[in-house]
Amino acid sequence: MSMSELERLKKEDLMDGLFGISKDKKTDSVMLKEIPLTELHPSPQNHFRVENDDAMEELSASVREKGILEPFLVREQDGGGYEILSGHRRRHAAIRAELQTVPCIIKKVSDEDRDIIIQDANLQRPYITVSEKAWAIRIKYDAIKRKQGQKSDVENKKAPSALLNSAQTIAEKMGIAERTVKNYIRITYLIEPLPKWVDEKRLPLKAGVQLSYLSEPIQQYICNIMNVENIKINEEKAEELRRSLADATTMDEVFQAMKPKEADQKKTKSRIEVKVNKKLQKRFFPPDYDEQQIQQVILGLLDGWAIEHNPDYKNEKISG
Repeated sequence: MSMSELERLKKEDLMDGLFGISKDKKTDSVMLKEIPLTELHPSPQNHFRVENDDAMEELSASVREKGILEPFLVREQDGGGYEILSGHRRRHAAIRAELQTVPCIIKKVSDEDRDIIIQDANLQRPYITVSEKAWAIRIKYDAIKRKQGQKSDVENKKAPSALLNSAQTIAEKMGIAERTVKNYIRITYLIEPLPKWVDEKRLPLKAGVQLSYLSEPIQQYICNIMNVENIKINEEKAEELRRSLADATTMDEVFQAMKPKEADQKKTKSRIEVKVNKKLQKRFFPPDYDEQQIQQVILGLLDGWAIEHNPDYKNEKISG
């Protein structure tokens, strides 16, 4: 008997033990079956990106050698085919390994239970971005609320404390603070590319939380201005923008609110000034060069060095 056949027998024995079923044998809500890959479809509630990275290459190699050792968890779709509840990365690996069919556990579940199953599986992943975790928590949170027959309280700016707290339920299961759960949920109310900037740490998570309370058009203005003016926003500035832009409607209002204050401009200027002692000034520069000319020469040389050594460097003109 080959190793792959032995692994498959072990897998079927495991399924018998866990679910009391055997291949193609139905119970009231569960069935184990070999299903063509072409009939398996990613769930629209899965917000995780499947990357062709080293981990995927390793998984694909394992699938080529041993097959799928852990069955997919799926549910039937009304229009035909199956929606994947657990196994999105395995599906990608199976496609790369050119498998035709894969073992699947078919389970009858409600939309709410579907959402909870998918997000519980995703939250166990070793590599997860802030925005992916945010969507996983948000979808699970909304599913719990629907099961409880209650309206989501986090989408309201003034969340009533009397509502049954599903955020607390999630927090206890994840071992984090309830406020942290609600902060993650707020990130899902940001428009792109703000969640991506949170992932890249260009925008602090708590700053993103504050900006999420602003309307989408105002968020878009903020994105545009941050790109053009290279403005950075910390949590304190984001809180200020949330207050000052609550009723704003124009880009000019946003620009005026985001424009650095005079004190901040002086602070920024002081950070980029270059001081050269008299001895070095006499050695390297013409006697008629003033401090501003010397600074421009040095900054120009630093630009060239950064372009050569730092692939992420953006060459921007800095005036003294």
